[in-house]
Amino acid sequence: MKFRLETLSSGKRWDAIGVGDGFVATVELKIKGGKAMSDWWISGLNSDEELVALARMSFGLGVRTQKEALPLLTKLYDDVLKEPLATLASLGGFSEAPNTGSNENKLALCRAHLDGHQELGNLGDSQPIRVDVARQFQLIKSFGYSTAQKLISERTGLPRSTVDRRLFLARESGLLQKMSDADDINS
Repeated sequence: MKFRLETLSSGKRWDAIGVGDGFVATVELKIKGGKAMSDWWISGLNSDEELVALARMSFGLGVRTQKEALPLLTKLYDDVLKEPLATLASLGGFSEAPNTGSNENKLALCRAHLDGHQELGNLGDSQPIRVDVARQFQLIKSFGYSTAQKLISERTGLPRSTVDRRLFLARESGLLQKMSDADDINS
């Protein structure tokens, strides 16, 4: 995974965004009690080829400053996170991740991860249109952002009606769960 350090994505500053091995990671660093702590969100394709948030991890980095922490991210990913992520992907990931924070934070996570997956080829012109819209929808929903169609329309420049139609076709072709088969909210 290659990390871009101290980067802006759609107006939000991230300490690092990593893209590679089929995964996208956003990393925020915080200094608490004189120690550097990291908060990671990682997304990728699960074993069903759904694009979802796979994990959120928070842990200390054994250093005291952000300047010391940033160069450790690639080695930490390679030595500690890479192998377990393959297993986590096989377990399915989040249909809706807990504790993603405010709508503003959810939107920032969505945008950063969507951009990363487009860079990887998991989204965009390299995919059939139904797969592209289904994966965007899955990823946005997995971060708990409620207006997926609006965000997809903004990202793609397509009218909302076209996005809705493509989502309908993705459901009909089995790429997304049909609304009638979704969990009953009254249960």
